[in-house]
Amino acid sequence: MPEKIKEKGTMSRSRILYALYLFFIVFLSLEIILRFYNPFHFRVKGNRIVLPANERLVIHNTGNPRLDPVIINSRNSLGFRGPEKPAGFDQCLSVVTVGGSATECHFLSDDKTWPWLLAGELKKSFPSLWLNNAGLDGHSTFGHQVLLNDYLVAIRPKLILFLTGMNEIENEGLTFHDKQNIRNTYNGFLHFIFNNSEALNLGLNLVRRHQAQQMNNAINGLQDLRKDERLVMTEQQVAERRQRQAGFLAGYRQRLVQLIDTCRTHAIEPVCMTQPDLLGRGRDSATGADLEMLKIDTDSNGKCLWTVLEMYNDVTRQVCREKKVAVIDLASEMPKNSLYYYDHSHFTNEGAKKVAEITAIHLKDILSQLPGAVGGMPGK
Repeated sequence: MPEKIKEKGTMSRSRILYALYLFFIVFLSLEIILRFYNPFHFRVKGNRIVLPANERLVIHNTGNPRLDPVIINSRNSLGFRGPEKPAGFDQCLSVVTVGGSATECHFLSDDKTWPWLLAGELKKSFPSLWLNNAGLDGHSTFGHQVLLNDYLVAIRPKLILFLTGMNEIENEGLTFHDKQNIRNTYNGFLHFIFNNSEALNLGLNLVRRHQAQQMNNAINGLQDLRKDERLVMTEQQVAERRQRQAGFLAGYRQRLVQLIDTCRTHAIEPVCMTQPDLLGRGRDSATGADLEMLKIDTDSNGKCLWTVLEMYNDVTRQVCREKKVAVIDLASEMPKNSLYYYDHSHFTNEGAKKVAEITAIHLKDILSQLPGAVGGMPGK
């Protein structure tokens, strides 16, 4: 009897080892095949940047009434949101928007993001316009520089529109989200494995698509400004927070100058935008809620956040004056109205329309001055 049990145990181990052997052979074969031919094309790879490509996410939202119940978020073969590169691209008036989540507009459907709406408005004056949205959730100017060096200079659009500010606050290096799209800057062992395996990345993306289609997305946002928690801060506390920014502001300035210089080296016209925010001063014109005392975290309220953010916006304004770069001061022109935001920094459909409207007014003049611009301002 013991011999039979021993024999069964040996057979079980042999089957397990054989199954593991088959799995390894199949996995290795799939990995090799996908490296030579990948029909799914989920990623666009540069020397450092890795972008999602040919994605179509269907997000079912039941968590935030400020957003659509069904959201379509898709990316083209370039890894961006927007139309594919057309034939005769060099003759197009090509524009790419670069920024973080406020540019990507992840929780707005493709045709409701502000870059899409901006393109529709600009095409009335510039029929040859092609505009793509290269915004990436959480990206900072550290990530923007990698994207620019590794990918955008090869595409060489006529103009790049940078929306920066929020993700620069007290930022000394690549953010967690920057690292998600950049090689050799891994957030952990699993990130390393998935980023370097075609087979595992294929499986991960298929799972993500399925999850997005099934998800009842509890998107965080301001539900009622009048009921949210308050935090009172003294002028001294706000002043101390301001004083902490000196080194961070200097670094941001250097990175912004580098982005501008890189663009001009490659005959790309840079345009900067300051970062707006719902919070900061006065009362919400929609609800009457106090926008200064709203608690952001344990040591910051709306007034403090806006005061600090404006320090970074001032760097943008100053650098653009010095470098003779056009700046669209969205932070000053965007109304502080909760109709336009689903949280304190991300836009609703109405907010995206407003951003596109403000941006189009300024960008028409800028585009009309570009060499070879096809079309132009009416009457010019």
